[in-house]
Amino acid sequence: MTSIPSNAATTTSAPGLLRLARSQEGVVVVLLVALFALVLVFTMASPYFLDFRNAMNIGRAVSIIGIAAAFTTLLMIAGGLDLSIGAVMNAAGVAAAIALQSSGLGVPGAILAGLSVGIVVGFVNGVFVAKLGVNPLIMTIAMQFIVRGLTLGLSASASKIITDPLFLAIAQSYFRIGSISIPAPLVWMLLSMALVWGILRFTLFGKYVYAIGGKASACRRAGINVDRHTILLYVISATGAAFAGIVLASLQGAGIPYGAGNELSVIAAVILGGVSLSGGVGLIEGTLVAVLLVGVLKNGMTLLGISSVFQMVAEGLVLATAVTLDRLKKRF
Repeated sequence: MTSIPSNAATTTSAPGLLRLARSQEGVVVVLLVALFALVLVFTMASPYFLDFRNAMNIGRAVSIIGIAAAFTTLLMIAGGLDLSIGAVMNAAGVAAAIALQSSGLGVPGAILAGLSVGIVVGFVNGVFVAKLGVNPLIMTIAMQFIVRGLTLGLSASASKIITDPLFLAIAQSYFRIGSISIPAPLVWMLLSMALVWGILRFTLFGKYVYAIGGKASACRRAGINVDRHTILLYVISATGAAFAGIVLASLQGAGIPYGAGNELSVIAAVILGGVSLSGGVGLIEGTLVAVLLVGVLKNGMTLLGISSVFQMVAEGLVLATAVTLDRLKKRF
């Protein structure tokens, strides 16, 4: 992990622990401690929790949200916000399924069709936000309705069954390391996280992401094409969501046009991971640990027989806590 300059001032006069807690790395440390504590509690509460198969089940369960969260982290560090990513996930799965059924392009064509949804939606969002100055919250909510409506119309509000074994293998296969079998969705999530980590740590584009989130006006004065980078970030975020939708369609064996809420789970994970709502601050490591923490919480509560209603309440409380802590860090 590495510190990257941001708009968050470092309080060198603060005590060591407080300074660590306010840093980007400190957020990751706190999340890791919370994750370890949850694992410890659920291990003592359920004999089925600390099991390799259950760990892989957790990994598979969080992978879809994790893939989308990885690329959304880039956008939100730059100060952007996209509430259309859940609709894009559904639309990409449906587009891939329709392409499989109606064209001779096979799996590559289906994947391209799904990713194209993300590219187009992200580009439109980016242009309206960057060039026309439309509020990203309003723009992406509007796009959410547009995409959901078009998806329901194109699919006739019916799920599109997928039977192609090669497409199904995208998410239903396993990567084997010796005697260990790792679900493919978990691998795709880890690769997505690693890609974003590399972008943020080693590329000039990654430095621009932090700089734009820190102070876009200063970036413009420095000669950085903020509008172009903003559009690209919206395209990356939406395309990442489209890839998550393709993996989800493969996992479910169908492109399902309805369903809502994924965008909130993605954004919740990114915020919980330490990305500031005002931009300029955050690490992909935090997003990864946050995704795993929420997955462990849900899995443990399920094993203990706690209803899904209370699981939703718990997830909401975790998000509210994360947002509150983000505000408190800026005050003290």
